[in-house]
Amino acid sequence: MMKRTSWIALSVCVIVLGAAIAGVAAYERDRPGLGMHMRFERLAVRLKLTSAQESQIKADLKQARTNARPEIDSMRNLRATLAKQIFTDRPDQAAIQKNADQLKQQLSAMIDQYVKAGLEINGVLTSDQRVEVQKIITEHQQLAERRRARRQQHRTQPSGGQQSTVPDQPKQ
Repeated sequence: MMKRTSWIALSVCVIVLGAAIAGVAAYERDRPGLGMHMRFERLAVRLKLTSAQESQIKADLKQARTNARPEIDSMRNLRATLAKQIFTDRPDQAAIQKNADQLKQQLSAMIDQYVKAGLEINGVLTSDQRVEVQKIITEHQQLAERRRARRQQHRTQPSGGQQSTVPDQPKQ
């Protein structure tokens, strides 16, 4: 149970940091795509960041994005190569395993970079701000659980989650 909770927490952190990195990237280009700039701004307001904290966090996120970009591009290419290798007439198990192992290593390296960025950001925050970040993480986990439950309900009820008003069998 603890292992699962740790993985969920790590996943949420990676998602939150990824969204923040994307937000800073959009902000820097003066084209906030998909509201990322607004999300960062709402986060800054919610955490009551000082201008110095905001500048430092943006710099940390920019550096993390710069560091992660080559890994992301490489992983994208490797996934495409791996898919092509898998779906050939005669898949080469050794080559597939080699590329799968390489993809695992790159993913591990990218997670390490996100953890490093998170720790740098953590160092900028006050104790009260860290408590608020914990609340945000919990809220995101709850939202993800509600979305999973809705998807599961949709899968079990293909009519869009609503019960059919037509009976399965006619009344006699």
